[in-house]
Amino acid sequence: MYCSETRLARTAPAPILVRGLLHPAAGPLVRVTLHGDGVKQSGLAVLDTGASMSAIDIATANTLGCPVTGVATWAAVQAVEGEQTSEMRQVALQVHGDNRRFAFDLIGIQGLQHAVEGYPVVVLLGWDFLGRCRLSCDGPAGTFALELPITPRTNRRTR
Repeated sequence: MYCSETRLARTAPAPILVRGLLHPAAGPLVRVTLHGDGVKQSGLAVLDTGASMSAIDIATANTLGCPVTGVATWAAVQAVEGEQTSEMRQVALQVHGDNRRFAFDLIGIQGLQHAVEGYPVVVLLGWDFLGRCRLSCDGPAGTFALELPITPRTNRRTR
């Protein structure tokens, strides 16, 4: 009797693809769960291609018991006061449909929960996260697709 050895080719893991509808004023919104100090909270993340840094609602960060990891100076297009300084908060983020967690240092922003009327926004994801993803929007159809990175490397800032 002859036995042949079959080798299974190792293939790279398939990327996680999240699809959704574009909010007419805010753009892509993704369901997420934030994990803090033994506490978790679900809500929405705004995918903001105009933001270089990701942010967390400061009330959400306090509820989760997210530790302060430093401070950041930032400015927003709509900010009337110019540059602002905010605490950086460490959090683990999980995108619904993906059981991996992404570790982040996020700037704390007051009132982010109310950024999109009627929706519980807990974080804003900027280029520090989106730069590792593929985001495609279909404006006429009002839909988007977000391909998450294959490896959930951390996004810790050092200062």
